[in-house]
Amino acid sequence: MTDRSSAVRRMGVTLAWRPEWPVAVIVVMAWVALIAIHASSSMQGAHAAHVGAAAPTALLAAVGGWALVSWALMSVAMMVPVTLPAVRHVGLNSIRRRRRRAMALYAASYVAVWVAFGVLALVLVAALRSTGPDERLLVLGTLVIAALWQLTRWKRRAVVACQRTVPLPPTGWRADAGCVRFGVRQAGRCVVSCGPLMLLMAVIGHGNLVVMAALTVGIVAERRTSIRGRLAVPVGGALAAAAVWTVLFSGAT
Repeated sequence: MTDRSSAVRRMGVTLAWRPEWPVAVIVVMAWVALIAIHASSSMQGAHAAHVGAAAPTALLAAVGGWALVSWALMSVAMMVPVTLPAVRHVGLNSIRRRRRRAMALYAASYVAVWVAFGVLALVLVAALRSTGPDERLLVLGTLVIAALWQLTRWKRRAVVACQRTVPLPPTGWRADAGCVRFGVRQAGRCVVSCGPLMLLMAVIGHGNLVVMAALTVGIVAERRTSIRGRLAVPVGGALAAAAVWTVLFSGAT
């Protein structure tokens, strides 16, 4: 019993210094949901057929339902892991009695920006599809854009900016507004940094879990490892290699 009590106390201390753990659990749940959706072949086939044939006006309705839910899950699974340090900052710098509220406001505002980006991305992709370009050319073009973006100074500046934090008001509506403002600001920086990569996901869809996992690992490594400053070029090279593979083996011309 003593050992068990000691282990419980140690776990409690660890969780107290890692207040972002409930958000991390939500990320895991989002991945589980996406895997379950992927495993359902009937849902996946119906969704792919619908998106592939949709005109922009038809997609506007779809974005309000299934497509929006899928994008929101994908945003949580892929982009929230990047912002967990910021969630921790919000939790540790908020009064204990309002810690969960502060983290929830931050995370909700962060995801809301990505959902708004997703609406624009999905409508843009549907508009491009309605003009009749080959699907492989659409993938190829998005890969080239994402690869080139990795080499720009705007990308590098956004990655650095994502590490910044802000002081948060302690109580009242100012505290809530501060958490929302911080979440929107961080999400905006992430959109600048990772928008082309998420645009690629809007093109290929949430059903490609391998690409999702690879991009998530690359994004997290780019932000949260000691070598993050040296990963932009390798990630860009990997995207360029994927573009070459698309040309050579997928028949895009």
